[in-house]
Amino acid sequence: MIVKVKEENRLETERRKFLKTTFTMFPLMAGAIAKLPQALAQNLDHPPNFSHQYHQPEDYLHTVCLGCNTGCPSKVRIHQGKAIKIVGNPYAPWTKWPHLDYSTPLVKSLSEEGAMCPRGEAGIMTVYDKYRLKKVLKRDGPRGSNKWKTIDFHQAVDEIVNGGKLFAHIPGEENRYVEGLKAIWALKDAKVMKEMAKFIEEEIYPAAGEEGKKQKINEFKEKFRDYLDALIDPDHPDFGPKNNQFLFVYGRLKGGRSEFFKRFVQDTFGSNNFHGHTTVCQGSLYFTGKAMSYQYGFDEKKSKFGWMGEKKFYWQGDLQHAKFVIFVGASPFEGNYGPPYRAPRITEGLVSGRLKYVVVDPRFSKTASQAWKWIPIKPGGEGALALGMIRYILENHRYDERYLTNANRAAAQEDKEPTWTNASWLIKIKDGRPTEFLRGSDIGLHKKTRTVVAQSQSSK
Repeated sequence: MIVKVKEENRLETERRKFLKTTFTMFPLMAGAIAKLPQALAQNLDHPPNFSHQYHQPEDYLHTVCLGCNTGCPSKVRIHQGKAIKIVGNPYAPWTKWPHLDYSTPLVKSLSEEGAMCPRGEAGIMTVYDKYRLKKVLKRDGPRGSNKWKTIDFHQAVDEIVNGGKLFAHIPGEENRYVEGLKAIWALKDAKVMKEMAKFIEEEIYPAAGEEGKKQKINEFKEKFRDYLDALIDPDHPDFGPKNNQFLFVYGRLKGGRSEFFKRFVQDTFGSNNFHGHTTVCQGSLYFTGKAMSYQYGFDEKKSKFGWMGEKKFYWQGDLQHAKFVIFVGASPFEGNYGPPYRAPRITEGLVSGRLKYVVVDPRFSKTASQAWKWIPIKPGGEGALALGMIRYILENHRYDERYLTNANRAAAQEDKEPTWTNASWLIKIKDGRPTEFLRGSDIGLHKKTRTVVAQSQSSK
């Protein structure tokens, strides 16, 4: 009993110490927490008041996030002239599901918020980061020295346009002359440019052999002798005029911006070097979507049947209704063209039991952690996996034979199928390689019969 009393007294003493320490530290912790928004505001050049009270519709800006190429509609809270919070636009199906009806008054939408990924929310940090570059920087030392100085915007425009000895103050570059845009805007006659391009396409390129091309180049020089000084290299007219030395490389140009820059770089300045980032980012996606949109029909201009009507379009899977999805190298819970759009639909599918999905990725991502199956292939092994799946499907008859028999639109409509495929069409093999589709005339079908059938399909 004595031991028990001593133990209880010891615990009571420790309890008192804990409570005393807690009450002593609480005001200090509360004070630190209270000052946290001000500290963040000072670091990010924010307004000191972070209160998020719903005011009037004019306190919100409905815009588009350009943190990635998805372009999620966003809603920005404005306070004292500065942005303090970014959320998804509740009117947009891209960021809120289900979204508000478009007829909903703005006043009633003030308390509604759509989803926005961390990258979109970090737009505030991008705008107000104290290290954000807001002035023009000019190199102020040898290349690679990482020495820079700020210059006036008007000075930058003058040097870019007129050029000159822009680095005369740097040892070794005292006499180096930098050409400006004015100097390389050499050929200004659009008609001459078109005639040059036509001659190169129709005369020089098709010429047979090296001697044949040299002869055509000499003819080119004679025809355009008054403009040879405007070319990058008269012996290589395909390089074009010096105007092409102006290279404009852009990231993402959407409606409005793209038209402006194209008009400036191509239509006005005459440079052909207007290039975006899409050759290494989503190019395969866009052009795969374009190929998927081809339709086989009758071309009135060419008076023959062929593939036509294609559109460069960003095709997406219907995650809202899909029952089985294979994500190859994609992680919608972390990125990949709009988590605000994809993540809620995938999550709903998992919770309801509607959806199963497989992730093919060397990395165990967040998306893989919720997958039905995770296939950790070696990097670059996607093609081998796809070919293996195709072989298994063919050898084990794991394909929809009825769907494949609908070889055109008319057959699909007759079978009440919404789509059709050319996967079952026969292809002619030449020298061991596939060439073109087998046509009716190749197997003796009467031309008139084929024309009637094709026209009836086109009419449907």
